[in-house]
Amino acid sequence: MSSLSYGSIPYYKINQIFWTWTLYDGEDGCHIVRDTALSLDKAPPRLRDQPKTPPLPPKAPAPEKDFLDHLVAAKQAVSRFKKWLDTPDPPKPPRPATQGKKRDTVPPFDIQEIPDAMRATHMPVGARLMEKWFAGELNYSPDDAAEVAMTNQDGKPYPPSMIDTRTVKMAWILEFARAKQQYEFLISIAIYSESSRDKIAQKLAPYGGLGIVDLNAWRECPDLPSLHKRFQFQLSRVNGTLEQKFAMFIADQKRGTPDDLTAALGSFSFYAAIAGARIDRHTMTVTHIAVYVKDNYTFGTKPHEASQYLGHWNRKGVIVVPAFLAAQLGNIEFLDYAVATEPKSVYYPVKNSTFRDWQMEHRQGGDFIIYSDCVHMRLKNPITVYYK
Repeated sequence: MSSLSYGSIPYYKINQIFWTWTLYDGEDGCHIVRDTALSLDKAPPRLRDQPKTPPLPPKAPAPEKDFLDHLVAAKQAVSRFKKWLDTPDPPKPPRPATQGKKRDTVPPFDIQEIPDAMRATHMPVGARLMEKWFAGELNYSPDDAAEVAMTNQDGKPYPPSMIDTRTVKMAWILEFARAKQQYEFLISIAIYSESSRDKIAQKLAPYGGLGIVDLNAWRECPDLPSLHKRFQFQLSRVNGTLEQKFAMFIADQKRGTPDDLTAALGSFSFYAAIAGARIDRHTMTVTHIAVYVKDNYTFGTKPHEASQYLGHWNRKGVIVVPAFLAAQLGNIEFLDYAVATEPKSVYYPVKNSTFRDWQMEHRQGGDFIIYSDCVHMRLKNPITVYYK
């Protein structure tokens, strides 16, 4: 294992007791390693959501042997055993010649081992979502417009297997303070804004002129994606991509460490949708709303921009090398080298483009849409808008 002449490079590692970044610099810094790379070669997992293979038909029972057949079989077995006893032991192979001191080898690390590294750093939900991505059929949006429209590389809508409504739960999301803060902002302030009222008027306009209507949006929509498309009217963003988390320690090294919410959702939004309303000749009043999270699980890179740096990983977890991060933030593609913190402790750089490379190599790996479950609530202060 050899290093380039960059000398010692500072890096940050998570202190899992205080959950803060710890700086390793000077003699304790890492060194660039040029003769090893993250592996993309491990065979992909079996595709999920595939029909089960039907069981093989039972074997027909073998015909019963008569007494003479059993006697012949027993005689043959005795003959084989006697021959084995009379056979001399084969000579032992010669010991290989000693070839000097054994060279240190770099422990291999494959991209599909990242979910296990996430579990080692207390990111189980993020690990499950990444494993689901690896096991999905090839699916990705070629640009931002396609991602918004939820169309894939073939110009087709995302298949149902690429809509996840089971993995992420609102109760789990709201355990994180930054998420809880934005959720409270949404239901107490944002839904009452002027922009919300304009959107509500737009969404409920088709029901105007029909007399008195007591709208139950769930009767109109078979599922949450349909409710989102037809009745969503306000959102509140929660920032927290891995890139943003890594950048935060530049200003304050006691903040910014990635957690399971970062690994699972990165930056995401809470959405509010109309769940119930009363419409008459003059007014439209929202009485009930549904609040949920929707997020795209994707590894896209915008044209002419450096691919998002996701840290250096191995089986122990993740470290951050500021030189790599600064290059990414400055839209500069940096040398994609592994780094060694110790002779046998090598960390490998991972970027969004790394996952895209894996997709192209194995023709597998599916970007998908995440919907959490819903929080349903009756508004203490219903939102009334007037026909214009």
